[in-house]
Amino acid sequence: MKKNIIIVIAALFGLSACNLDQYPYSEVAADEYVKDATSVNNLVIGMYNGLYDVVYNEWAMTELRSDNARMRVNNSTSQDSKLIEQLDQLVVLTANSWVQDYWDALYVAVNRANTVIANLDVVEDAQQRARFEGEARFIRAWMYFNLVRLWGPVFVVTSKTGADEARYMQRSPSSDVWALIEEDLEAVVDEALLPASIPSNDLGRADLKAAKALLAKVYMTRYKAADAKYSTAANLLKEVLDECGDPTTGAQLVPYADVFDKANEGNAEIILAVRYRSGNLGIGSPFTTLYAPINNGGNVAIGSPKHYNYPSDNIISAFDANPGDLRKDVCLQTSYFNATTGTLVDNANARYCSKFIDPDMTSEWDAENDFPIIRLADVLLLYAEARNELEGPSAEALSRLNAVRERAGIPAYSLGDLPSKYAFRQAVREERRLELAFENQRFFDLLRWGTAVSTINAFLAGEPFYAAYDYVVNPISEWQTLLPIPVSVININKSVAQNPGY
Repeated sequence: MKKNIIIVIAALFGLSACNLDQYPYSEVAADEYVKDATSVNNLVIGMYNGLYDVVYNEWAMTELRSDNARMRVNNSTSQDSKLIEQLDQLVVLTANSWVQDYWDALYVAVNRANTVIANLDVVEDAQQRARFEGEARFIRAWMYFNLVRLWGPVFVVTSKTGADEARYMQRSPSSDVWALIEEDLEAVVDEALLPASIPSNDLGRADLKAAKALLAKVYMTRYKAADAKYSTAANLLKEVLDECGDPTTGAQLVPYADVFDKANEGNAEIILAVRYRSGNLGIGSPFTTLYAPINNGGNVAIGSPKHYNYPSDNIISAFDANPGDLRKDVCLQTSYFNATTGTLVDNANARYCSKFIDPDMTSEWDAENDFPIIRLADVLLLYAEARNELEGPSAEALSRLNAVRERAGIPAYSLGDLPSKYAFRQAVREERRLELAFENQRFFDLLRWGTAVSTINAFLAGEPFYAAYDYVVNPISEWQTLLPIPVSVININKSVAQNPGY
């Protein structure tokens, strides 16, 4: 924000194709480049390309700060371990570089979206112009949705911002941020700015289903069931389900393991994903290197994996409470086979998040797996949740919850099992945790439900790992659910208010 916006475009190739897992991009100034619809399309592709940096550190702002994951070792003096420790226990310093990187990535994506919007006048075809606008407003709303949930009041930027202006900007009230998010997404949905579906050569670009699902989640995050917009959220979710075939049984869904199979990218479960492509093109997935166990001898992944996003005992126990749950082995592993020694490695260093591991990766940081952003199961469970909050347990809500359970290979519920709104609510919340584990959803769900502080305090007190620390982990308070404004921002503008407690 302290310098003029620089845009990523496809300068290395004369792009007419849109596939988002094929091309690296170089940096040029947008106002020196934009001439026609083709150049604006390239700016749109560059906008999506910026999502790589967003999702790279998102696990640390979400899963690590929840009860799904924790730091692997305690009392380490390495710099990365200290950053992980801060986020893991919600005692984050204002100079935490991972927080800074995530903040920067979100605002880079916002700036790229703003630049697309600022250059729409050169696009002569009305339908194409509407799509570009819809994509940019969708991305901008999504980025601000993350910003307001993680930081509260933030800088609202909707146009190119120079250094002098940025130096004196102030954070806007959260209500203004929410208003922008809703305005953008409502325009996309109400005016049908995006196509109803995406052809295979455009996978990775947002369609109207993604916009409806995101707007519904925004409404369910901001409003209570008594508000009309909460009811609108349920209607939007039902529209998405109808457009996806309205599945009501597990047999109508893609098998769970196949959802994340790199050979099955763009399957019917995926409404939106950040796309990756291996082959040393600069757009490979980093998560195999980030998550695979250290010193695994190439038996899980080559190179020197970081072993981040380490699954907690708590999430393992949650899966084990549902014997036979097919999702557990997809999401995490507690051992691996050493082909050299012919032995099973099952110590603490063998546990890892396996959901986005590519065992065929041939270069570090260059896996093939796409990363899902919005999935059909997410929509099913949101719809079940919304219907229950609006009217209590019903056959309609139960069928959506049970479809997810049936696919996981675990027994379906009856209405007799969940006779009250509270019982149904708890069942949906537990199902969301297991179904969406390690997809950066858990912490946002805890915030949405107002249970983040109580859940995390129970986790810190109950996870055996923390008992081995040489100090007592203090219970967290509500202010710690927000991240600090990075110190670099305050160094530029001394008058910017820091979040309380930091």
